[in-house]
Amino acid sequence: MLRDDEAAYTSYYCYLLLALLPLLLLIFLRPQLHKNRNEAAPPPRLPPGPWRLPVIGSLHHLVMKPLVHRAMADLARRYDAPDVMYLQLGEVPAVVISSRDAVREVLKTHDTVFASRPMSLSMRATAHEGLGIAFSPYGHRWRHLRKICTVELLSAARVRSLRAVREDEAARLVAAVAEESSSRHGEPVNVSARVAVFVADSVLRAIVGERFRRRDEFLEVLEVGLKSIKPGTSLGDMFPSSRLLCAMSSTFQKDREFHRKIAELVNCAIEQHEERKATVAVDDNTGDKDLMGVLLRIQKGGPDFHLDNGTLKAVVLDLWWWE
Repeated sequence: MLRDDEAAYTSYYCYLLLALLPLLLLIFLRPQLHKNRNEAAPPPRLPPGPWRLPVIGSLHHLVMKPLVHRAMADLARRYDAPDVMYLQLGEVPAVVISSRDAVREVLKTHDTVFASRPMSLSMRATAHEGLGIAFSPYGHRWRHLRKICTVELLSAARVRSLRAVREDEAARLVAAVAEESSSRHGEPVNVSARVAVFVADSVLRAIVGERFRRRDEFLEVLEVGLKSIKPGTSLGDMFPSSRLLCAMSSTFQKDREFHRKIAELVNCAIEQHEERKATVAVDDNTGDKDLMGVLLRIQKGGPDFHLDNGTLKAVVLDLWWWE
């Protein structure tokens, strides 16, 4: 018979063995599990590409390169990837298409596979969460929005109905250039700025139905937004899982501020349209007078089309971007 101290030691080692048994089984069975998993689902074959570093991937090949497209072309030649090249941009995998034949495969032969555009954090901030047609994933919803644009917003009849707006704004452009050139006494006139105002007024009048009250502010915000769209400059885009980097990224913060400001302007445009509609009688026999009226009519109840508030604002923002 065992003494009391020997029995205690024996019980202790038995309990210890039972506690370590799951860990020992995991150590011995893990290689076999990985082997079976690899046999069942082999890793995908990736295109050739440059060597990668932990965490940052291929980013070190592109830093300090002002012309990123030329840097990618040099990498494709150096690593024998003339058609397709694989890059790991932080946490984001990317495929670079370089040859004409490969581009045809992507854009024509397999266009539905590559139709959806990836939504980075910056694009979500600037493109109204991708609710509009420009960045909506390919599928039923995208086809639904495209039908609204082609049938209701951008049809030949709709474009002809807005001819008077374009002609009036063109006459205003010519008159403004003539007046400014005569007042400057032979000095050059900034025609580019005048054309930008002409395009903005034409588009905003087509959308709202009259001149937008905050047009100058809209042009300033739009110019800032266009300058801020620089692919590959945001750490939050390269490492989307890191909340710390997203919070530290100045680009992401600017994008969020742009989204807040542009959403405020869209709300103001909708309010101005509703005020105008309340004061100006619209002849139902002639249809909608502006694009905002078309969208609001669709939102209220057509059986074929339906728009929620977020999608309506995103479509308006798409129309602004397209100008």
